[in-house]
Amino acid sequence: MFSRLSGVAFALCAAAALAAPGGPALAGPIADGATQAEQAIASGDSQTAIAAFDGATDAFWSAIPLAFRVATFATGVSGFGQYTPVSDATFHAGDGVTIYLEPVGYGFLPADGGSGYTVRYQTGLEIRTPGGLVLGKTDAFGTAEWTGQAKNHEVQASVSVTLPAALKPGSYLLLLTLTDAATQKQATATLPFTIAE
Repeated sequence: MFSRLSGVAFALCAAAALAAPGGPALAGPIADGATQAEQAIASGDSQTAIAAFDGATDAFWSAIPLAFRVATFATGVSGFGQYTPVSDATFHAGDGVTIYLEPVGYGFLPADGGSGYTVRYQTGLEIRTPGGLVLGKTDAFGTAEWTGQAKNHEVQASVSVTLPAALKPGSYLLLLTLTDAATQKQATATLPFTIAE
């Protein structure tokens, strides 16, 4: 499936190029898996190529820190890559807003019942002024979770937040922190927004 590969294909191809004869030596499971996948493709062995590429993808995924491909205010979220970004993050005090996230680098837990995998995050939320004054903060805003039969590297999260009714017109920052339950990695998305008059 092309969309599944697109997120890591460049990094894996670059690793394979670095490991190629005549290039700098780069040892490790990411480069090794990419090289094995290239060799299997060249010999026409698709199943071995897929398994090697999946192994390289898993190694890459485990090695990178938790981060975001996308973190934005959005509307109409219905799935991975299926959202409408908000063109102007101007809201009114007390508005409900949705934050769409595409995290990368998370880990996988065994699903309840033992079949499949779960991705689970604890979320923290903070609102501050651009100068750094914290107006509100919680480290236990809620839990986001996804469960499936495969280790899916295209998991999205959408978080609904009601902006405080006491916010005065002006500029603010909303910081949303994810803590991955499987790896304890953390990442924070910082989203500027404005409260209208």
